[in-house]
Order: sequence, then C-alpha cells, then structure tokens
Amino acid sequence: MIPKRVKQFYINVSDKMTENDYDYARKILNDEEFDLFVKLSKSEQKHSIRIAKDIEFVIENEETNDKDILNNKELLIRASLLHDIGKSRKRLNVIDKSIIVILNKLTNGKLKNIKKSQKIQCYYNHSEYGYEILKDLVKNDVILDIIRNHHKKSNNKIVSFFKAVDDRN
Repeated sequence: MIPKRVKQFYINVSDKMTENDYDYARKILNDEEFDLFVKLSKSEQKHSIRIAKDIEFVIENEETNDKDILNNKELLIRASLLHDIGKSRKRLNVIDKSIIVILNKLTNGKLKNIKKSQKIQCYYNHSEYGYEILKDLVKNDVILDIIRNHHKKSNNKIVSFFKAVDDRN
C-alpha cells in the first residue's frame, strides 16, 4: 500500500495538464460538464484524464472481452472525466489528500467520523456529492451509477471495472 501511495503522490505532483488534455476533455464532455471538470484541481483533472485513456487502452487492446464493458466504452470514458466532480465542493490539494490518507491509516478509518472538517467530509463523500451535482445534468443511469459508487464494492460489473481502473490510477 505504501509504495502505491508514494507513486500516486509523485504522479499527482509531477503529471501536469496539457492543452491536448483539455482538448480531449472538450471532445467528450458537453459545455456544462466541461465547466464542472475545470473546477477540479489540476491533479484531479489529470487523474480523470489518465483513467479515460486507461479505459480506452484496455478496450482498444482487447484486455477485456466483456460485452457490457465494450458496449459502454463512451459512457465509461465520459464517467471517468466526471467521477470526481464532487471534489470540487471543497477542493483538496495533493498535500491535503496525503495528510487525510495518512491520518486515516493512523486512526484505522475513524477519521471519517470528524464531521466538522469540510475537507475530510469531501474526501470521503465526494462520490455522493458528485452524484448530487450531476443527477439533473447527466441523463444516463450508467454514468450516474459509476459516479455514485466508484469507491464501493459493487456487483455491477461496469462499476467494478471502473473502480479497478480508478484504483490503479
């Protein structure tokens, strides 16, 4: 777990958004969705781009043969760009996230019980916040289900696929 977190930290501080990344997101998202996307921190934007491109790679290189995943490629890619929109409610920088992860480990998961910290609550509840922000804008249940459940264990194979890609990025 520690090497994975160190790698995530390094990627988050070194991997920068480019104009090509913004062009990529603009091609996939509508104007309202793109406006929400750019409210995310740069590291969250880049994280979302990495997931979208990883999903494309997995599908285009036939690393899955699951028909539901293959048939929902565009929705998965769009969901990847929107899945962390809830983090825009209270922006977390890389240091904030790192501290929360460390404190969560030290408190054996009890950190989420601290209700007074908007940053801690946003970190733990961003999936629900994202769902609330997008439920009237996005008219697709697959995307909304991914956004709401991308950190939960799920029997939905599309959500589980998305979660696996998110977890490695």
